[in-house]
Amino acid sequence: SLLDINDVDIVIHAAAKTFIPDSFIDPYNFYKFNINSSLNVAEYCRVKKIHKLIYLNTYPYGNPDYCPVDEGHRISLHSPYNKSKYLSEKILFNYLEDVTNVVSLRLFNLYGKYQKHDFIVPHIIKQALESSNVVVKDLEPKRDYLYIKDMVSLIDIIINSNSANGIYNVGSGKSFSVGQVIDIIEDILNKPLNARASNVRRESEVMDCYADISRLKKDFDWTKQYSLKNGLTDYIKEIN
Repeated sequence: SLLDINDVDIVIHAAAKTFIPDSFIDPYNFYKFNINSSLNVAEYCRVKKIHKLIYLNTYPYGNPDYCPVDEGHRISLHSPYNKSKYLSEKILFNYLEDVTNVVSLRLFNLYGKYQKHDFIVPHIIKQALESSNVVVKDLEPKRDYLYIKDMVSLIDIIINSNSANGIYNVGSGKSFSVGQVIDIIEDILNKPLNARASNVRRESEVMDCYADISRLKKDFDWTKQYSLKNGLTDYIKEIN
């Protein structure tokens, strides 16, 4: 069991079921896994008196009232996945109050090597590498994309920070549409891509959102090293 593991200084909690469409089909197992895993991690931190817990959380703001989205924005949860992650955040902060410093990273849109092809960036890249046709559900929604290597560098900084505690929005601070992502990949690959939308827009689709990362920069002196084009270029090199 977890409690058999000793000599731990810091815990990074990354365990979760994550694919939002599946959470509508099977909400029970999303709640069960995401909340129970967080409860188990919290008890481990309590018993072992862990100094710091870093929780990889998700975007909980729904359709934002304003951009960039700061940590004080109202919460609006539209899927069992988002709800289970938000409840887990609440559990961790309450369970470990006065025991462990909890850092919750509310991640916007990560991309990088090993991400499942269900997600938009690997879905586009896989098609672009295999042919000149790229089919997506919707070309218009804009998201804040952050390369995985930038997130890893942030975690490294937080691990080595003495004062890390609280909730942080994590992103690049800029948004790009699905169509713009395809255009950038077309430029990287130096080949024309025929992009087509099947015009399937999700219910309650968020059309634009990007993170206010001023708190992140202030507390950790962190800046991203990869632009979207540089991150996608590095990603394609690693998988191609």
